[in-house]
Amino acid sequence: DEETYRQDPALSYSTLARFERTGFTELNHLFDKIETPSLTFGSAVDAIITGDEEEFNSRFIVADVPDISDSLIKIVKLLFQRYKDEYTSLSQIPDNILAEAGKECNFYAGDKYENYRIKLIKEECKEYYDLMFISDNKTILSTTEYRDIQLTVEALKNSESTRYYFESDSPFDPNIERLYQLKFKMTHNNINYRIMADLLITHHEEKLIIPVDLKTSSHAEWEFYKSFFDWRYDLQSRLYWRVIRDNMDRDPYFKNFKLADYRFVVVNRKSLTPLVWECPFTSTTGSLYIGKLHQYEFRDPYEIGEELNYYLENKPRVPKEIYELGTNNLSKWLNTL
Repeated sequence: DEETYRQDPALSYSTLARFERTGFTELNHLFDKIETPSLTFGSAVDAIITGDEEEFNSRFIVADVPDISDSLIKIVKLLFQRYKDEYTSLSQIPDNILAEAGKECNFYAGDKYENYRIKLIKEECKEYYDLMFISDNKTILSTTEYRDIQLTVEALKNSESTRYYFESDSPFDPNIERLYQLKFKMTHNNINYRIMADLLITHHEEKLIIPVDLKTSSHAEWEFYKSFFDWRYDLQSRLYWRVIRDNMDRDPYFKNFKLADYRFVVVNRKSLTPLVWECPFTSTTGSLYIGKLHQYEFRDPYEIGEELNYYLENKPRVPKEIYELGTNNLSKWLNTL
């Protein structure tokens, strides 16, 4: 199940990508849980598309929530996480705690705004805090969000470009089999990796498996390459492909199947024009160099994994190739920029 999967200590794509974005300095926050409205929306769409209504209802609750900003939602979730066992209502929480929570979330963070910060949190967040108490640990969605989620799911299932991926398997055609949210593990150089694939479409007669990942993107569908760059989906496609291929190679039935390049099914909640993007370098190894002048390096997942594993196991005070004693060469590091 997904909870067991999330608790497994093996390295995942999201961990590798966060480490590659934030580096050695943020190692202490590498496994911090991140919640944003965009991630919540994507998770809700995933729950319906790759799961079912039952899974959606077990994880989410739709309510007439107050229309408050993303910043205030972040604050109220932080307060609830920390103080739900102590305070059953936001009105019970002392002003100094409210002030610190708002400041921590960079909400009118200046000292001169403290009274205003407290006032807004008290007025705007009370109802949301109460809803969190009755939601039974489910994620709260507004009716507006739920409407957008339904429209997004309908677009994916009905669009000419994407409906094939999410059709129900035909009982009259056992050749094609769609399987969602399969979990796999593998070990490379004594380092464990884990993945959860959104969708694998198996063509049994053709001996072909098509790996698919669903993305709800903040960019328009035709600009998905920008999200691909920002979120380092190259790491996802290459790591997922290797882990799936490794498991196939060790299976007596699937070892003779071909594993296709990764495909990303992309949808934006506003434009609702689902598109499919294929990653032609899915099975490549080593660093990739992209951009007009090939100026951006996309390091190999295994290279990042080995570096991160070294830091997690040894917990050094400074990054590799930085000398705590002696001198460090500025030219060497300036040339890495």
